[in-house]
Amino acid sequence: MRIRPFEIESRMRSVRARRRPLSLVAVVALWLTPVLLADSSHRLGWRQLPPLPDPCGFASPFVGVAGPVLIVAGGANFPDQQLWEGGRKTWHERVFALKPGAEQWEMAGKLPQLLGYGVSVAFDNGVLCIGGGNAERHSADAFVLQWKSDRLAFRSFPALPKPVAMAAGARVGNIVYVAGGLETPDSKASMKTFFAFDLEQPAAGWRELPSWPGPGRSQAVAAAVGKEFYLFSGLLHQLQPDGTAKLVYLNDAYRYAPAAGWQKLADIPYPAIAAASPAPVARGEVLLVGGVDGMLVGKAPQEFLSVPQRIQAYSPATRAWRDAGNAPAGRVCVTTTEWNGRWILPSGERSAGVRSPEVWALQSAAPQK
Repeated sequence: MRIRPFEIESRMRSVRARRRPLSLVAVVALWLTPVLLADSSHRLGWRQLPPLPDPCGFASPFVGVAGPVLIVAGGANFPDQQLWEGGRKTWHERVFALKPGAEQWEMAGKLPQLLGYGVSVAFDNGVLCIGGGNAERHSADAFVLQWKSDRLAFRSFPALPKPVAMAAGARVGNIVYVAGGLETPDSKASMKTFFAFDLEQPAAGWRELPSWPGPGRSQAVAAAVGKEFYLFSGLLHQLQPDGTAKLVYLNDAYRYAPAAGWQKLADIPYPAIAAASPAPVARGEVLLVGGVDGMLVGKAPQEFLSVPQRIQAYSPATRAWRDAGNAPAGRVCVTTTEWNGRWILPSGERSAGVRSPEVWALQSAAPQK
């Protein structure tokens, strides 16, 4: 059974949350670390949508909008027993649809296989689902979920160059980017691959571009702002000489522009592994909602209260981080999408191994006064 990030914290007792070398350079770096400033004038508007029709909910399903409906597909949970009780993780294939104004979700169909922890973005009035995996294997496949004649439909799409799950991805204009991840369920080294697909030149297929200047990672957070792709945080699997994997919680951040390449940004005040991704963008800021920070390493799962609710906001204009308050519920392994003027955060993991069927919506623009 593959252990996921929040589940990892309960079983790893020797992981550093971040590197702290005792040197003059490190001391100077502490002075340069961005301060997370609170600002109550940027209040965010939240509301709840109907919960998913599953008592557990799911971690890392595919999420998007197909025609008029909101789609949530696949994912994983522990349906029988909790993680600390020896429960077995189960991957799913069910696809749920929520129509505008509806009070409950509909069972719309099934995925081609049991699948979760992939990347999903908007494409051709549907949901482009990329990679992902289950307990047996990770996948390179890609396909599009569409809504035609009030029914779910599937459309094929070129596969990735190699299998990948737990990657970060987003669509920037006509380009789909997929960064990092793990190639197999038992991978002991993080991928540092950066794939791109031009939707206007499909014959070119997927291209591998130069990767960011930091280490490889899985379960990072992606974002799209204007014509640029952003990559935040993630979990680094470092293969050790004895064959084990050392885990490092990363708090670095990068921006990619096709004309200029990669640029390192100010570090995130707190790591945000598996925070809502693609990160919501509201009022010109990128919002890292929730995420694992590594502070609970060594605790048993049943001792976890919840995922951090903090929201860390990054302004591309000022290149600074600020404290954007708290989300109404802490979650990790949440895939987001925009729907009817709001960012949708469906389901996800609220504590170690424990999912939630709740669906939250975050206002994309400033509330009307």
